[in-house]
Amino acid sequence: MTKQIFWLVFLFITQLAKGVCPYFSIRSQSENAAREIVGAGWNFQINYCNQKNFYGNISITPEYTRSFRPQEIAQSLFGYCATTCNDKYLVGITGSHVANRSSYDWLADYFGLPTDYKGCISFEPRIENILADVTVFLGLDAWLEGLYFKVQTPLVYTRWNLNACETIQNIGTEGYGTGYFNDTLASEGTSTYGIIRNKLTPNFQNYMIGWPTIRSTDVSFLPLNFAKMDIKNRHKTGISDIQMSLGWNCYCDWDYNVGFNMRIAAPTGTRTDAEYLFEPIIGNGHHWEIGAGLNSFWTWWKSQDECKAWTFFLDAHASHLLKTSQCRTFDLCCKPLSRYMLAAKFNTHVTNLKAGDPVGNATTPSTQFAGIYSPVANITTFPVDVDIRLQGEVTCMLQYIHNNWSCDIGYNFWARSCENIEYQCGCDQFEENTWALKGDAFMYGFAEGSLVPVALSASQSQSTIYKGTNNFPGGDRSKTQPIEWYQNSGVDNRKPSWTTKTPIVALNTILPDGEIAQVYTSKNPIFIKMCDIDIGGTKAHSHKFFAHIDHTWCNNHYSPYAGIGFEVEFAQSPCANSCDNSCCYSCNNCELPYISSSCNYCCNDSGCTSCESCALSQWGIWIKCGTAF
Repeated sequence: MTKQIFWLVFLFITQLAKGVCPYFSIRSQSENAAREIVGAGWNFQINYCNQKNFYGNISITPEYTRSFRPQEIAQSLFGYCATTCNDKYLVGITGSHVANRSSYDWLADYFGLPTDYKGCISFEPRIENILADVTVFLGLDAWLEGLYFKVQTPLVYTRWNLNACETIQNIGTEGYGTGYFNDTLASEGTSTYGIIRNKLTPNFQNYMIGWPTIRSTDVSFLPLNFAKMDIKNRHKTGISDIQMSLGWNCYCDWDYNVGFNMRIAAPTGTRTDAEYLFEPIIGNGHHWEIGAGLNSFWTWWKSQDECKAWTFFLDAHASHLLKTSQCRTFDLCCKPLSRYMLAAKFNTHVTNLKAGDPVGNATTPSTQFAGIYSPVANITTFPVDVDIRLQGEVTCMLQYIHNNWSCDIGYNFWARSCENIEYQCGCDQFEENTWALKGDAFMYGFAEGSLVPVALSASQSQSTIYKGTNNFPGGDRSKTQPIEWYQNSGVDNRKPSWTTKTPIVALNTILPDGEIAQVYTSKNPIFIKMCDIDIGGTKAHSHKFFAHIDHTWCNNHYSPYAGIGFEVEFAQSPCANSCDNSCCYSCNNCELPYISSSCNYCCNDSGCTSCESCALSQWGIWIKCGTAF
């Protein structure tokens, strides 16, 4: 037990969080030794010595808890590159044609917003719990001296709210260029478009709650089905995991006690279904737990009349969380937040398309765009099996007793090792050689002369949530500078595109002024592979300080007690704020310390996984009352 506790402390103090949590995993509402051991009415009416019969104690502890440091929750969910102001976390969302857009604004094109759209969305996440913790202790000395059984059953109402608010600086008037998404030629004024503005989504909030984005008759845009961000609070009510322990006080006296126990927790809470990024969770994620614990106290000073005393308490336990089934949404390796990027679907039936340079070397690519777009989250959400090697907490408490009053002050350390996540066997979860990142690539070319549309085989595996690799140059809309953007200059394995007709003719992109230029395609596209998905989990640790005051009424049959307590828990901060906070209402550039420039998006033999710290800073206030019997 001592070795396990030391390992927990060492592991979580020496490791720092570096990335984006795929799922915000909390400390179970049942996992709170501080709330359990406070109060002389409780802890001096359990673990009796020299008893020959049954006895017990029951407590009911209503508690309200509320998170603080909302910017740290947001950093766990969205990364560090944003402005933080008045506890609000701000993310810039700008289109590919916005002049001087921030290097780390999210690309509005992915969400069906215009290429000149400019806005910000703020987050101020909050988690609140209202619970009633019922704990029953049964002394089983009639069977074996020092034997006891304890069960804890918290009823929980939990409410989670991202407190998301979008601010639009420019709603945008531009449509999408011809061939950027679809094969339609449309005109508005003197400009040629593929999709005009009134067919696009009005704002980012519509996208994030899962509404349809772009209305088009020739291609399909699938809405966001997973990792959605609700603009309202979400809540659940249920029983958190039921924790039970069977123990034996092997060293027992009125002034000291040392006992050991075997622990088990039954999963009566909820499990994640991945529909929402910030979804309310009750309990430990629906794991069975098995473990062991230590309970002890030592009264190191007592007055002669025994009306005053100082006592030190130590409580520790560690458990293994057994495998359970959950549904999780994952990012791609080395691409934080790629779940919100746009993927294009391809098929092997290639029609009227060749790629190569010079024209005599042109051959048919392996696949061709199939006319379907989807947020990456829709294709990287799977049922998985999750287990956790070790979870534990250590609680130290100092208690002063004066007559029937007691006052407690203490410290609690809690830690959880990294989740082990595995695909569920026999589950057809992913279509290989089918989906690729679109980025800001043009997906259609038009045959020179006839302007017959042809689907391309373009992909952009190096694109990120912040930008594509065509990289519209600085928002300059002049014809001379951004022409390469319209030609697909940044697509994978770039080759000029041609038709298969005789004689062969070039496939072109159509510029806004109606002129044409040959468009590039990928030969061949780079697909998202299973091993490119970052099957990463979370780990956590926190430090809690607590205090409690308690009064016990003594009589011959029962000893009721009541008290009030307070706790404040500090989670490990994900990262020092590395962004420029000089302006409260703009989204500024910053460095991302956890992204290596040498980390390429590719499939490798060992796959790619990460483990990010994810814990909650919160405070709570409780009233604890009960009686011995």
